[in-house]
Amino acid sequence: MVSREYLRNYFSRNWDRYYRIGFLADLGFKRKVCVKCGRGFWTLDDSRDVCPDQPCSYYEFIGNPPSSVRLSYVEAWRAIEDFFVRNGHESIRRYPVVSRWYPPLFFTAASIVDFYRLEDGNVVFEFPANPLIIPQFCLRFNDIPNVGVTGKHYTCFVMVGQHSLYDGREGYWKERCIELDYKLLTDVFKIRPEEIVFLEDLWVGTGAYGYSLEYFVRGLELGNAVFTEFLIAKNGSREMPYKVIDMGAGLERFPWLLHGTPTSYDVVF
Repeated sequence: MVSREYLRNYFSRNWDRYYRIGFLADLGFKRKVCVKCGRGFWTLDDSRDVCPDQPCSYYEFIGNPPSSVRLSYVEAWRAIEDFFVRNGHESIRRYPVVSRWYPPLFFTAASIVDFYRLEDGNVVFEFPANPLIIPQFCLRFNDIPNVGVTGKHYTCFVMVGQHSLYDGREGYWKERCIELDYKLLTDVFKIRPEEIVFLEDLWVGTGAYGYSLEYFVRGLELGNAVFTEFLIAKNGSREMPYKVIDMGAGLERFPWLLHGTPTSYDVVF
């Protein structure tokens, strides 16, 4: 398996193939390269020259929320669930936090883990509905040192999982994914389009990986849409026969953004 840095550079060099989204281009989003870290990002702001992630940018929503919408933690989930159900998704119950269906992992660290299965030593995806939305309770032990320090880290949190398996006939791929995520922000949470910035990244799981677009508002990452289409093999990697949308978003981020409280704990608890 090649390194994460190699993959990041590869996808970035081939950005027109992997990161260009026609829906965003039609809206006027333009690709720029951060003058501080060199990562690619997409924005409507012609004057912006830095990516939205820290340390290149900082929070600009605390005490200054970008919307007049005020939703509680539970209300935010209900609004998200309603939006995706109205757009053809089935809302399913969360899975256990002990991932007993996938032996390589002890705990469910992300919503996509719910649908991991092993077949001849390789990961395959098994969806109970296609597409679907799920509020998955996740454990992240590697985040323990940051809990209470950053204001946004948790040992356990609810990940909003937006998932689709695309085989050319059923499900959808990255254009529809980004269109839905964009409309969730603008139509449901009433965030102005110029506030939204998409950052190019990638995600490497325990058996598959893909390039991704993280979406930010005023310096806060809300979600990460991973476009999974590569399997990790013993002698490298190969393309999967289908493609998987793996958008994960920390539920607590949405009410935090909408209220602009000093930490996410203030609005969640």
